[in-house]
Amino acid sequence: MLSGLSLGLVFASVELAAQNPSQPGDVAPKYRTHFVIYDVQNETTTTLLTIEGEWHAPNWTPDGKYIVSDMGGGLYRIPLSGADSGKPEKIYGAQKMMLTNDHALSWDGKQIAVTGITLPLPAKIRTAADIHNPILIMNMDGSTAHEVHLGWLHGWSPDGKYVVYTQYVGDNADIYRIDVDGGGELRMTTNKSEDDGPEYTGDGKWVYFCSKRSGKWDAWRMPADGAGPDDKLADRITNGADTQDWFPHVSPDGKWLYTISYPMDHPDHSYIGDGMKIKLLRLKSGVGAKGAELTTVRTFFGGQGAGNTGGWSPDSKEFVWTEYEMIPEHAK
Repeated sequence: MLSGLSLGLVFASVELAAQNPSQPGDVAPKYRTHFVIYDVQNETTTTLLTIEGEWHAPNWTPDGKYIVSDMGGGLYRIPLSGADSGKPEKIYGAQKMMLTNDHALSWDGKQIAVTGITLPLPAKIRTAADIHNPILIMNMDGSTAHEVHLGWLHGWSPDGKYVVYTQYVGDNADIYRIDVDGGGELRMTTNKSEDDGPEYTGDGKWVYFCSKRSGKWDAWRMPADGAGPDDKLADRITNGADTQDWFPHVSPDGKWLYTISYPMDHPDHSYIGDGMKIKLLRLKSGVGAKGAELTTVRTFFGGQGAGNTGGWSPDSKEFVWTEYEMIPEHAK
C-alpha cells in the first residue's frame, strides 16, 4: 500500500493538471496565483505578479531575470522585466509526460532537473513502483530533455555533479543522491520515518531536508555525503510547536532558512486551504542562534506547491512563493 504522502503527490498532481491544462480553454482554471516575495532585510512582503491558474514552486534564475514555475503539467519561465514581463513562456511539455512541482535549477543556471509522471497512470496503483516518475534533466530552454533516474527531485549540488531526491523503499521515503548522468546512487538516510525535500547549501557541505522522525515534520540537515550509520549525523534544525514544517530552503549565502508550513492537523501533501505559513529562521553557522525558532512571515491560502523547491533570489535578499485565490465561479 502506498503511503499517504505518495498517494497525495500522485493524485493531487493529476487533479491539478486536469484543473489547469496546458492548452488554454480546455477547462476553466480553479485558482489564480499570486507570486509573492519577501525582503528579509526590510521585512516587507510584495505581490510580484498575478496569473490565472494554479502555479507552483517558483525558482528564481541565477541571473535574476526569470521565475521558473510549473502549471498544468508543463514547465514555464516568466520574464520579470521588458515587454514580456509577467507573460509565461513554455519551456517544456509532452503529451505523455506530466511534469510535477519537483523542479530545481542548476546553480550555474544552465540546466533544469524535474520529476515527471509518465501517463497514462496504471488503473490500479498498489505501490510506488507502479508509478514511473522519471527525473529529467534539460537545458534551460527545454532542449535535450532526458531521463536519468526515478525519484521526486529536489536539488542540485553547487558543483553541478549531483542531484538529490526522495524515493520509496516499500512504504518508507528516504533521501538519495545520484550523479547527473544517473549513476552512482547513494542512499543518504535510512530512518524508518518519512524524509523529503533535500537541498544543498551554497557551500556544498550540507543537505537540508524535512523529516517526520521526531513525530511531526521539521527541518533537519546532514553532511553532503549522507547521514551516516543509523542517521547519527542528522541534526534537527527546527522544532515549531504549532505547524508541520516542510521543505527548508537555505539562502545562497547561508544566512537564512524558510519553510512551507502546514496546520498541525494537515501533515501531508494533498492539503490546499487556509492556514498555510511561510516561516523564517536566521541562521548562524547553519543552525538557529541559541533559543531562536522559526517566526511566521505570512499566513495564506495555499498548499505544498506554494514552494516545495527553493525560491531564493541569487543575492539572498528575497525569496518567492505562490499563493492561491479561488476564482469566484468555483467558490462554494
